[in-house]
Amino acid sequence: MANRCAIATAVLLSLALGAAQAQTGKRVQCWTDSKGQRACGDAVPPQYAQQQRELFDEQGRVRQVRPREKTAAEVAAEEKAEREKAEAALQAQKQRDYDRFLLESYGSARDIERARDERLNMIDGRRKLIEKQLADNDKAIAQQQTRIDNAGKDGKKPPAPLLQKLDELKQTRAANEKSLAEISDEKQKTADRYGADLARFRQLSGETAKTPPPAGAPPKP
Repeated sequence: MANRCAIATAVLLSLALGAAQAQTGKRVQCWTDSKGQRACGDAVPPQYAQQQRELFDEQGRVRQVRPREKTAAEVAAEEKAEREKAEAALQAQKQRDYDRFLLESYGSARDIERARDERLNMIDGRRKLIEKQLADNDKAIAQQQTRIDNAGKDGKKPPAPLLQKLDELKQTRAANEKSLAEISDEKQKTADRYGADLARFRQLSGETAKTPPPAGAPPKP
C-alpha cells in the first residue's frame, strides 16, 4: 500500500511539474526547505540557492541535478589538499632526479667516501688558515695594547690613532672568529650531506656498508 501511494505521489508530482513548466515556459526546480519538506518552483529562493536541486523537463523527468555549492571551509580544504599533492609530486620528482645523479656520478660507495674526504680536507685547510690568522690577530692586539699602555704612562692620554688601530684589530679578529664558526658549521653540514648520499646510494645500488676490521687484525690478502 505504501509503495502504491509513493508511486501515485510521484506521478502526480511529475504531472504537476510538467503542467507548471508548460504554463510558465520556465524550467521547474525542486529543493528541500528549512523544514525538510520538498518544494518546487521556477525559481529557487535565495536562502536555498546553495543546496542541491533537481531540474525537470516538460514531462516532469529529472534532466539535471545541480550539486550544492561547497562551503568556504570545504573549498579551502580542497585547495590545501591540491597544494600538498602538488608539493609532494614536486618533491618526489626532485628525489628521482637526485637518485639518478647519484647513480650516474658514482660507481661505488667508496667513490662517495673519497669525494667526502677530499671536501672535508679542503675545509680543514681553510680552517687552519683562519686559526693562524686568529693567532696573528691575538699577537697584534697584544702588541698594540702594549703601545697604548706605554703611551699612557704617567697619566697621559694615549693618542687616538693608537686606540683606533686597536679597535680595528679587534674587529678583524671578530670577523675571523665568525668565519671559523661558519667553517665548522659547513664541515658538519658537508659530512651530513655525504652521509645521506652514502646511505641513499647503498639503498639504490644494493651495496652494503663494509665493516672495518678489528684493530690489530692482519690485512686480508
